[in-house]
Amino acid sequence: MTKNLVIFTSSFPYWTPTESSFIMPELDALKSKFDNIIIVPERASGTICNYTEALHGITVDDSMSRLPYSRHRLLKASHLLNPKVMSLTLSDLSTYSNINQLASGVSFNINAVCFAGCIKRLMKRHALRPDNTLFYTFWFDHITSALALLCNKLPLNIITRVHGVDLYDFRVTYRSAKLRDFTMSRLLKVYCASDTARRYLIERHPSHSAKIAMSRLGSPAILTDSPTPAGNGNDITFFSCSRIAAEKRVHLNYRLIRALALSRPDMNFRWMHIGTGDKLASLLNEVTHQCPANLNVTIESDRIDNENVHQFYHDNRVDWFMLMSETEGGVPVSICEAMSHGVPVIAASSGAIPEIVDSSTGVLLSHDPDDNEFLTAINRFISDREAAGKLRVNARERWRNSFNSQQLRDSFASEISQLLP
Repeated sequence: MTKNLVIFTSSFPYWTPTESSFIMPELDALKSKFDNIIIVPERASGTICNYTEALHGITVDDSMSRLPYSRHRLLKASHLLNPKVMSLTLSDLSTYSNINQLASGVSFNINAVCFAGCIKRLMKRHALRPDNTLFYTFWFDHITSALALLCNKLPLNIITRVHGVDLYDFRVTYRSAKLRDFTMSRLLKVYCASDTARRYLIERHPSHSAKIAMSRLGSPAILTDSPTPAGNGNDITFFSCSRIAAEKRVHLNYRLIRALALSRPDMNFRWMHIGTGDKLASLLNEVTHQCPANLNVTIESDRIDNENVHQFYHDNRVDWFMLMSETEGGVPVSICEAMSHGVPVIAASSGAIPEIVDSSTGVLLSHDPDDNEFLTAINRFISDREAAGKLRVNARERWRNSFNSQQLRDSFASEISQLLP
């Protein structure tokens, strides 16, 4: 029997800072297990990225992104009186603490109901049958709930991944526990990107624990034939790669490295960051006015694909990868990328980061590290080059054994293909 797979994304294959790095390593594995694959982005801006080879044989249906209420939020107001929207909203009425939560809940319900209709039309357009089609949402969001709502009349096969903002309730203004529980009742599987995430979801939805599994993302082997060399001992390079947003705490990267530079005037330091975001201007202002002479800072805020990140590791000496995120849902792909090149990681203990960073692969700081904690930890390896070298070997081995995306995605594709009869 022909097996079809429909993947719902936020924007991919249109470019976004992170989604492409999550999905690209998976496509080849999925193509080997499914006869037909359709990718459905909710939003489409600009042009489809240069993924010609990866997308060969895959259909991109961007009809959802062209819906008027997908592009213009005000047009969603006309659906406020939809009976299903009203029913979902009223069933949660006692759980809204304020008007913002009510607005957030209503918006989610409208999206779920509206996109359910869009998905029905998509199925008709592509002549998709429920019995041989697997519907796969890359994020556990309103699209997942839209599919669940359709299950009242159609026996759909649905799975979802869950990451960070779609996992943790504290990351959103409001999330309906009742609607999420209903949605999970209609899913075949929920795949969490870390064991930490899996345990969090089971704790909140114990009745669905059998459906909740872990499937890490990892990172691919790109330019990893030989490990990235370290500096010469007198020059230390830190590298980071993330959105410059409040939850990523990129400012903390700079402040800790600045404290190190001030404490070691006998050495030279370099910090290279790739990424942009709403906190870029304030970060640049801080760097401009407070940077010591022995610290060189480069912030590359232009659009950078993951291939360029791997190229940076290949072409430069990098001593440490650094990540101070306030919260992480899965094991960060950026850490996997660094370790694939043999670069140890210094990170704040947050979310699933302890699943990959420990004393054998880098330095795991407390959730809110101060200067003294950072200086004590990093100075040990500045003075002991042999110990630092062991971290590099161990980091590369950790990635090879547990976080190589080819192995992880092959296993995932094989598993989900067996969910269809």
